[in-house]
Amino acid sequence: MFCPACGTENDDDARFCDACGSELPARARPGGPAHMDADGNGVPDALEQAAPTAVMGAAPTTVLPTPDSELDETRVAPHPAARQQPHRHAPAPAPAPAPVPKKRGNKGVLIAVLAAVALGCAGFAFMTWRGYQAELQAAEQARLEQEAAERAAAEKRLPHDVILPISASGLDGSGSRIPVRITGSDFEGNAIDESAYVGYDGVGISVPKGSYELVVLASPIASDGTVYEIPNGAFAFEVPETQSTGSEYQAPGTLVFAPLDPADAADALEQALQFLAADPEMGAERASALSEAAQAKVAEAQSRAAHDEAVRKAQDDGLTVLSGTVHVMTGTDLAAMQGTTLEQLFGDYAPREAEELYVIVEFGQPASITARHSGDEGNYFTDTAALIHITNQDPAAWTPYEGREITIAISPDETWWPSDVRLPLGAPSTHYVKVID
Repeated sequence: MFCPACGTENDDDARFCDACGSELPARARPGGPAHMDADGNGVPDALEQAAPTAVMGAAPTTVLPTPDSELDETRVAPHPAARQQPHRHAPAPAPAPAPVPKKRGNKGVLIAVLAAVALGCAGFAFMTWRGYQAELQAAEQARLEQEAAERAAAEKRLPHDVILPISASGLDGSGSRIPVRITGSDFEGNAIDESAYVGYDGVGISVPKGSYELVVLASPIASDGTVYEIPNGAFAFEVPETQSTGSEYQAPGTLVFAPLDPADAADALEQALQFLAADPEMGAERASALSEAAQAKVAEAQSRAAHDEAVRKAQDDGLTVLSGTVHVMTGTDLAAMQGTTLEQLFGDYAPREAEELYVIVEFGQPASITARHSGDEGNYFTDTAALIHITNQDPAAWTPYEGREITIAISPDETWWPSDVRLPLGAPSTHYVKVID
């Protein structure tokens, strides 16, 4: 069916136009012809609503002939039209208002539009959700990467125990530790400046990856009192970034500590004792023992050095240097030491010799002595002797040396070999003697 208003084709059973909404003409209901008059009122059912309603009691209409028509005697003239009277009965109820038609065409468009909008919103929501998820994933990935980087950096910052290549003869765990200073920078460029104590085995330094220089601040002290010459300059080493996390690093090269001559170690010992006292792991008793051993060793060496210097000087002066044990004794004791008696030697003069005090230096082994000979006009004579008699000396001045081993220097010009029997038997005597120590 076509709309009489806009010409749009609509369904045959449609009541309103899908395009403009105008009411369409009614069509015969299916099942009977359009001219059917079900109520017998002479009006087809399809047009019944359009026919006027007859007024009850109205007079029949009289048909009058026209002037030109012939009189038809057979027709009855109608009565005069009676005046229409008002309807004596209640008017017929008005028909129910027709339902508002649904615009089926607009609904389809609306549905399509709504579907498109919904689809667009869903797509937008999905893309928004997807973008949000991507942002979350990116943020989470960034967080994980940051945490991983921080963990890696933290692990990389973990210090490494550095084992230094120490070489020090005689130094062991019973000696003192070595004070050192480490400077440099770690792998991140952070400055490092630390002091530490290193054991004889090189253990004691812990630093992160980086490049460093080490300077030895003072000598260690061995248990026997040995003091060392410390290495000159700085010892460079580098803990590489490839070093396994937390692993020990063995520094290449060698740090050599050469034992010092104790006679020349006084200054080094003084410095070593200062750092020894500052070592937090060094007990007081152990520190005292090391200090005493080192000081005794240095003192002994200094005394020996002084002794050697005095000997050298005495020899340069033409003196004869001898070492032996001092004895201050009577004639009786001296005769007994030589395996005889005063009576055998002096007869009636024995009592006089018995009260005489002798200062004797007994050698540890026979010594060669060059001296004048009293029986040969004072010519020089060389022979070996086991002791020497010191004359013209106050025995009391030698009492402090009693029983001690000392070194003396004598002048060959003032020393004589005997030519007669006297104590000590066959031994030289001298009245010039210089005690070296």
